[in-house]
Amino acid sequence: MERDATLKLVRTLTRPVLELFCPDQVEEFEDDFAVWALDADVLRVAEKSGPLPPRARSLDATLVAGMFFQVVMEASRLPAGHRERVSFVRQKAKDYLVTQLAGQITLSQFYRLLNLIEGEVGHYFARQEWPESSSGPSDTQAAGPPARPNPVDAEALRQALANLALPMKGRRKLTPETLGEFLRETAGQWFRLPDFEARFQVHKKTAWSYLHLLLQEGILSHNGEKANRVRYALAAPFQTAPPE
Repeated sequence: MERDATLKLVRTLTRPVLELFCPDQVEEFEDDFAVWALDADVLRVAEKSGPLPPRARSLDATLVAGMFFQVVMEASRLPAGHRERVSFVRQKAKDYLVTQLAGQITLSQFYRLLNLIEGEVGHYFARQEWPESSSGPSDTQAAGPPARPNPVDAEALRQALANLALPMKGRRKLTPETLGEFLRETAGQWFRLPDFEARFQVHKKTAWSYLHLLLQEGILSHNGEKANRVRYALAAPFQTAPPE
């Protein structure tokens, strides 16, 4: 079952890459991916998906799927939580695509693709930690409170962000929709200024100005620390559980 879930993730990640970089191959994608997935030694195929020759102009389903399969397997073996694994996959995918195909799509398209990758990989590793088929907490979890399936009040957050007067600078990246997506993904947990910078690919000053605005509007709370110990989290009205 885990292998099936991994292949489903790889398929979900591979298709949008081909749609952006190699649209002429999309028509054959389902057949190409099926052949790749049926290979009895998928990891061997993945290991062949090394760097393309200089000036390579396109990818194919086998190369892209192999790359994603390999980095997801590497991330799964990391002694870290799912956020660190998601960050690892995002960075590996970014490095790979920049090396192979820089300049073939716009920067906004590129980061939209990376955000899609990050979201799908995040769901995958989150399900590994809290399987959907689980009927309840395990024996080791029984002593603690049950996990809340919806730690963020998404509708209240959406309404608050919709009423926010956002600065014009960086508006294409920082909209009520993209801010809401990021804040929902934090699941009410503490995050840092660099997390916000990395997600939206903005300078520190821009990131700070947006976080300060969200604090002023009561959408975020502050942990009261200074310098690199500062953390932010969704304010209580938008949470169903407090941050740890």
